[in-house]
Amino acid sequence: MRQLSVLLASVGLLALLASPALAGGFAPVPAIKGQKTTLKIRQVGFSGGASGHILVDVKNDGQQPQTFEARGVYFVPKGNAESAPQRVGAVGPFSVKEDQKWVTKQRMEIQPGQTVRLKLETFCLDSHRGAPGQGQGYGVAKQRLPEQLMKDNESAAADAVKASRGNFNAAKGAIQGKVWENRNKKWIKLEGERANEKGGSSNSPRRPHRLPIQNQSAD
Repeated sequence: MRQLSVLLASVGLLALLASPALAGGFAPVPAIKGQKTTLKIRQVGFSGGASGHILVDVKNDGQQPQTFEARGVYFVPKGNAESAPQRVGAVGPFSVKEDQKWVTKQRMEIQPGQTVRLKLETFCLDSHRGAPGQGQGYGVAKQRLPEQLMKDNESAAADAVKASRGNFNAAKGAIQGKVWENRNKKWIKLEGERANEKGGSSNSPRRPHRLPIQNQSAD
């Protein structure tokens, strides 16, 4: 059993290691409504599957400290939208490495010139599309999710975590289901839309088997 645990942990680690092939240029972090920001972001890793982690670098290009919040930030798969997998959105907390440990936060102040590496909790947004594979390339959308959808997703996440006695990983299945439900009840076009996107009315998404990720690390 101990050897199996070590093997699973090793596979989990590989699933989220930063990939040089994914690390492109930085793009502006979409601002929260009514605010301005000098933060920029780039993807450097992705664990794959319907719900998981996207690994990003966030830097502050400005002259003043800036606060980062992940809520409502979503990512568009690179490539042709007509054949692309699901878009993914950040819901719930994110994690930052401090003293070799991943620490969970809801928001974080980033100093001028500072770059931090973060793990964002992401959930798929298009129930009729296929699930993204490990290492899928993404670009950040220019705007955050619509305000009501963002609030509905955060509320659903809070309820699911409460029902799971504070265990976010145990709540992920319930959160993913609510994210799809919230998205499909009033379809709003997002960046990366297909020509004839049919929210929730096509085939169910492929849900590949994924190993637990709660103890993953990344450099």
